[in-house]
Amino acid sequence: MQHHNSTGGYDCRGTYINCGEMVTTPYTISRLFVTVITLLFMLGNSVTAGDIYVYAEDEFIIRNVQFTGNTTFSDTRLLDVIETERSPSRFMNWLHTRVSSRLGRPANYFDVFQVGEDMNRLKNYYEGNGFFNISVDTSLTISFDNRRVRLVFSIQEGERWIVQNIEYAGLAEIDSLVLQEIYEKPEIEAGTPYQIELVEQEYQRILNILYNNGYAKAAITDVQVQYSLREPEAFVVMIFEPGNRFSFGDIQIHFEEDRGYRIHPGIIYRMLEYDAGQIYSLAGRTRSERNLNRLGIFESAKIDIRIPSSDDTSRVVPSTVNVRPRAKHEITPEILVNDENNAFNIGIGIGYSNRNFLGGARTLTLRNRSRIQSVQELQLVRVLNENGWRDPSLLGAIDIGVEVIQPYIFTTRTSGRWGVSYMLEKHPYVQYTLLRNRIGINHQFATTTYGILEWTLERISPRALDDRISPDEIDQQLPRDRRFEEPQLNSIIAFTLQRDRTNDVFSPTQGFFHSGTIEEGGLLPVLISYLGDHLPYSQYVKTTLTGRWYFPMDTRHNHVIGLKLKGGYATLYAKGNDTPVPLHRRFFGGGSGSVRGWKSRQLGPVDDRNRPIGGMATIEGNIESRINILRNLGEVPIDFRKLWLVLFLDFGNVWEHGSDVRFEEIALATGFGIRYNTLIGPIRIDFGFKLYDPDQQANRQWLFNRPFFKDMAFHFGIGHAF
Repeated sequence: MQHHNSTGGYDCRGTYINCGEMVTTPYTISRLFVTVITLLFMLGNSVTAGDIYVYAEDEFIIRNVQFTGNTTFSDTRLLDVIETERSPSRFMNWLHTRVSSRLGRPANYFDVFQVGEDMNRLKNYYEGNGFFNISVDTSLTISFDNRRVRLVFSIQEGERWIVQNIEYAGLAEIDSLVLQEIYEKPEIEAGTPYQIELVEQEYQRILNILYNNGYAKAAITDVQVQYSLREPEAFVVMIFEPGNRFSFGDIQIHFEEDRGYRIHPGIIYRMLEYDAGQIYSLAGRTRSERNLNRLGIFESAKIDIRIPSSDDTSRVVPSTVNVRPRAKHEITPEILVNDENNAFNIGIGIGYSNRNFLGGARTLTLRNRSRIQSVQELQLVRVLNENGWRDPSLLGAIDIGVEVIQPYIFTTRTSGRWGVSYMLEKHPYVQYTLLRNRIGINHQFATTTYGILEWTLERISPRALDDRISPDEIDQQLPRDRRFEEPQLNSIIAFTLQRDRTNDVFSPTQGFFHSGTIEEGGLLPVLISYLGDHLPYSQYVKTTLTGRWYFPMDTRHNHVIGLKLKGGYATLYAKGNDTPVPLHRRFFGGGSGSVRGWKSRQLGPVDDRNRPIGGMATIEGNIESRINILRNLGEVPIDFRKLWLVLFLDFGNVWEHGSDVRFEEIALATGFGIRYNTLIGPIRIDFGFKLYDPDQQANRQWLFNRPFFKDMAFHFGIGHAF
C-alpha cells in the first residue's frame, strides 16, 4: 500500500504514518528508566549501582492510574486505551492467590516496558482523533513501605485538526448513479474534527455501495491523510479499485436432506430478492438468506456464490441455494416462562406443527397452554385446603388455539396470520372467558421498521368469584361495580408501528426501541346493529406510545443506563353507548415491568370492592443503572461476568379518565435488583419500595415516613424489565 511521502497519514487499518514536518516528543523507555532511578535518589535512599538494579527489577503494585490534561476524552475512555491497570483490592488478590485462581484477580505490577507502550497507544489514539501535536509524559509516586506505585499520564492535547476536504480516487469509471449515491450522506464531512474511526466507516460505506451495485471485487487500496502544521487542516484521500461490474448468473437449489415431503422450488425462488441477469448485490443475497430462514420450514438456509477469479473473463456470479428442511409434523412440549401482565408467569403446554401446510410454506400450529401468574404470591396450602379455584392468590389462564401463518402476501416483506383461540383467565375475585378470532398482517418497511395491522373479533364473558358477597348482595351493588360484569362482543382494529435499533434482543446495551399503537373498537358491531341485531359492545379509541433507550457509560458496556417512557390514552367516542372498554384492554399499573414498588395491577383505580379495574390514561417511566460491577470475582461458584447489579427509579400511575391526570398523583418507586444472563435471557430479581405513594395520607406518602420494609414488593422474572 502506498502512502503520501511528505505529509504522512493513516492506512485503512488505522496505522500511523510518520508526518514530515510534524514534530513530536515521544517519551522513550530509557528516559523512563532514568526517571525511576532519579525518584529513588530523591526519596533519600543511599543505594549503590547494584541496589538500583535490584529496585528496578523489584515488583511494585500499581496503586492507581490517573490522567491529567485530558479535556477531550474522559479518564474512563483513556483507561480503555491503555493496558496498564490499577491493581485489584487486597481482598480480590487474596481470593485469587489463597482460595482459587478462578476467583478474584491477581495483582497488577508496574511494568516499565508496558508503560512505554501505553504512552504510544495514547499518542496513536489522540492522533487518530485529529490531535497531531499530542504530547504524553508520565510521573511516578513510589511508596517503598508497602511497595506500591501511583502512575500519572500527563497529556498536552494541543489543537485538533479539522477535515477540510475529502477526495475519492479511482471511481471515475463507475456508473454515474452509483457515483451519485456515494456522494450522498457521507460518514465524515468537511468542517468536522478528524477521526480515523469515521474515516474507516466512510470507506466501508462506499465499499458496501459498490458491493450492492455489481462491483463484487471492489477494494480500497490506500487512505491518505494530508495535513500541515501551519494550519490545523486535514485532507482525506481514499483510493479505490472498483474492478468489473458483475451480474447474477444461474441459480441452483440444493436440498441437503429429504424429509419425505415436497417443497416446491417456486417457494424458494419467490423468497429470493435477486434473479439471474440482475446486477449483483451483496445485500440482495443477505436479505434472501434472511427471507428463507424466516419461512420457518427450514432448519438452515444458506446461499453460496462464486465470484469469477482474475483469470476468468466471465462477469456473472452463479449462486447455489442450500436448504435443509425441517420435519413435516412435530409435537413439541413447552415450558412457559414470561412476564405477561407485568407479573412472573410459569406454565406448561403442548404444541403441534404442520409445516408447508397445503403448500405455499404455510405453517399450521395447534397449542394448549396453562400458566400460573405471580407464582411468588401463590398461597398453595390455602388453595388446596380451603378456597380452591376461587382463592384470590391463584391467578392464571388456560388457552387453546389454532393458527395458520402465511409467510408472504404479495411480497416477501409482508406476512399474514389467522388464529382462533379460547381462553379462561382468572384474576382476583373475577374470571372471564374469551373467544377470539384474529387476523393479522405484518409488513417490513425497512431493516428495523415494522408495521402490524390486526383485526380482532372477541367475545368476553366476565364472572365474579367473590365468596364474601352473595348473589343478592351483588345485585344491590352500585352500577359502577357491575359495568365490567356484562358480556361483550367487540371488534377491534389495531395498527402498530415499531422501530428497533437495539444491539441485542435479550440484553440491549445500546440503541433504542420505539413503538406506537392505535386501536379502535366497535366499528363492526355498529354495522351489524344497523341490520337489526343488538350486541353489547364498547366503542372506543386507544393510543399507546412506548420508547426505550440504552446508553453505555463505557466502551466495554459494563455500565449501561436504560430509560423507558410510556404513555397511553383511551376514550369512549359514541354518544349513548357507555359500555366500558373491556378489562383486558384497559391500562394497569404496577408489576415487574411497570412501577416496581407495587405488585402487578395494584397501582391505579379500583372498584367499590377494592378490585383493580384499570384506567383509560397512564403515564409511566423507568430509569435503570445496570452495572457489571462484580465481573472480576471470577467464575466460581457462578460466572460473575454474567451477573449485573441494578438500581432503578420508576414513576407513573393509571387514572380512570384522561381528565383525572394530576402531577401530584404520580407515584414513585425505587429499589435494586440483580440480573444473571442465560441463553434465554437474563434471570431477574427486583426489590421495589414505594418512594412516594399518592394514595397514602399526606404525612405518610413518602418512604421516610413509613416502615422501610413494610411495603416492599418482590419481583421475579425472565428478561430485563424493559
